[in-house]
Amino acid sequence: MSAPVGPTGCMATAAETRRRPFSLGVSYGFSDTRLVFVNAGRYRFRQSAYALSFVAALNNGLVLGAAVGPHMGGRVNGLRGAPTDSWEIRPGVVWSLTVARRYFGAKPEIPYLLIVGTLSGSSASTRRASDREQAGIHALDVKGDVSVGWTLGEAWSPYLAVRGFGGPVFWNQGDQRLIGSDLYHVSVAAGFNLAIGDQAAIYFDGAFVGMRGLSGGASLRF
Repeated sequence: MSAPVGPTGCMATAAETRRRPFSLGVSYGFSDTRLVFVNAGRYRFRQSAYALSFVAALNNGLVLGAAVGPHMGGRVNGLRGAPTDSWEIRPGVVWSLTVARRYFGAKPEIPYLLIVGTLSGSSASTRRASDREQAGIHALDVKGDVSVGWTLGEAWSPYLAVRGFGGPVFWNQGDQRLIGSDLYHVSVAAGFNLAIGDQAAIYFDGAFVGMRGLSGGASLRF
């Protein structure tokens, strides 16, 4: 639930990383998932966010990233075992810290393997439609991502990714503090990175199994 976007969407090729080890990026993401709260039922969360990120490629092959940006809000609907009500998610903040490493793929005919670990969080508030009651909602999330893809023509890198994630969500409703987590702790996604010239890149990512979402962004390397 915490952060629909992260800082490693635009992963440069190995050659690009050696030439320009740093990058600044901007991204947008939307997610649609189900959360289950203890003794409070199941809810559907739809939300979006922007993020500004900084990524550094170290000489030992590790890639470190950090991102922060505005949570743009969204919508919550009660599902099974939850009140038949809806809530507006008010704007807030999202952040993430990422470590990644890319293996293989030095030659075009060899696929690459990208392993990413992310710690992310978000803070916002909700407003219930029936009585306009406002309450805070905060989330933490730990995610592991394994992607396999090819770099074609030293520019276009399509990939397929499997992600596992989980973490607590704290939501205040009246006098109750609800604690929940994602119904789905796995997702499958596909996307691509595209280098434009010697410094710019764009990416697109779509998760279509488990937690669903779309994200895209652009970066400049230096």
